[in-house]
Amino acid sequence: MKTKLLLSIALSLLIGLGGCHSHQKQSDYCTVKGTVKGLKDGTKLELLDEFQDFKVIATTTVKDGAFEFHPDIAAPTHVYLYSKDEDQLKDFILEPGTILVEVDATDEEDLGTGAKGTPSNDIDHRYIALMDSGDREAANALMDSVLDAEQTGALALDIVSNRCKSSKKGLDALNRLSPDLADLAFVAELRDELTRRMKTEAGGMYIDMEYPDVDGNLISLSSVVDNPANRYVLVDFWATWCDGCVEVLPELVELYAEYHDKGFEIYGMSADTKGRYELWKSSLAENNMTWVNVCDFSGGRKDSKTRQEYALAAYPTTVLIEGQTGVIIARGKTIDELDAMLAELFEE
Repeated sequence: MKTKLLLSIALSLLIGLGGCHSHQKQSDYCTVKGTVKGLKDGTKLELLDEFQDFKVIATTTVKDGAFEFHPDIAAPTHVYLYSKDEDQLKDFILEPGTILVEVDATDEEDLGTGAKGTPSNDIDHRYIALMDSGDREAANALMDSVLDAEQTGALALDIVSNRCKSSKKGLDALNRLSPDLADLAFVAELRDELTRRMKTEAGGMYIDMEYPDVDGNLISLSSVVDNPANRYVLVDFWATWCDGCVEVLPELVELYAEYHDKGFEIYGMSADTKGRYELWKSSLAENNMTWVNVCDFSGGRKDSKTRQEYALAAYPTTVLIEGQTGVIIARGKTIDELDAMLAELFEE
């Protein structure tokens, strides 16, 4: 009961947060204070606004291992903190209040730890802690509570853009955005992307594609889906430049070994470039990726055909298809989630 009460209070605060107060200087209400490890004094830092096409909205420098921003904002937004060397350090919600940021530039895992001090960031920090603890159910419930609020704000918009796996839930959240965010071009573009993505989520039909394998032979997805030997086909959108993609390859290899003989096939769709052809080819061999592998040589550009047709927001993305029927039965699942699904499907 206490947890629900605190969450309710926090969400009420989120709904009430608009831009900075008009009768006061905006900088009095929008302050970012931080400490930093691993960067020299004098290093330039920038805040990039995701909702404004990553426009630089504030700059400062490191002094005595600390930094401070006073950005002038009209409405809450999601920002990325970068150093002058274009290294991403953090991301968090920029909103009225004093936002506290601790940066350790020597630790890659520190990148995703968020910030504290204001309602949105405290909720997001709680979500990160729950995910790190392995309590995915509680983390998802917290995320859903933000998306299901009567009026949604910057945190919900960030979740829809970067974490929400359900396009319908995302679109519903966009329809309840606060007025100061609802008319952003970013929102219109995101709405279009989610509408397209719905076509390739569970219950939809797969979209065919045809690309070359390492030997230059064109292999279509339809040829794999229509193969009577394949009961289920997983399309794995990945690339060698995607650290998250590479990290899960051992698990994907285990998944393939477990279910391939039962009728499971993988169509590995790489977004590498022609300049990385040799690296892509060697990665297939070194990682024992013996399934079907093709490459669109797009480099993951947002205007590439595969990204447009499947409305890919990030790599890796998985799409599980039922053989012969072509019906999509899952999208965006982790390897563990796919393992559980396949175990149940092959028992039927």
